[in-house]
Amino acid sequence: MKALAVVAAALMPVLAACSDSEPQGPSVPTSEEPQQNVAHGPFFPQCGGLSDEEVGRLTEVPGLVNTAKTSVGCQWLSGGSILGPHFSFSWFRGSPIGRERKTMELSRTSVEDLSIEGHDGFIGINEDPDPKIGINLCEVGIQFGDDFIEWSVSYAQPPYPNACDVAKELTRQSIVNSK
Repeated sequence: MKALAVVAAALMPVLAACSDSEPQGPSVPTSEEPQQNVAHGPFFPQCGGLSDEEVGRLTEVPGLVNTAKTSVGCQWLSGGSILGPHFSFSWFRGSPIGRERKTMELSRTSVEDLSIEGHDGFIGINEDPDPKIGINLCEVGIQFGDDFIEWSVSYAQPPYPNACDVAKELTRQSIVNSK
């Protein structure tokens, strides 16, 4: 009898877990609001569709190392070091480009409207106070529906090519490579 009582006590939690009277997991509230219509732009291949060699050729920086590679962005550093020039591609899905532009307006020397391959966006320019250095940072953001891409080009020491020409060409090639 004692053994039967022990078995019954051991089975009680198991049987209680199978009861239909108890909720089966957390309840998830439902939303009565309709989902927003999101207009996604084209698909951008990894790193904007540019190889490490192409980025090195266009930036004119030897020894670039791709230090970060994800489905939505890549970063290249000279020799893999943060103490030199750096270049990056980012793809923002369902993110407002206006917020990024506002950040540029607060942190860059100038921000201007720009159109590349028929797509509108902006170019953020940072000019060093030392005229020998000049424009050392240029970022291009281009909108596609509710998405946008951004190329950032930053040089450390002259001589270097025109940072904005490089950023525009990297952006143009990413647009051409999109699907």
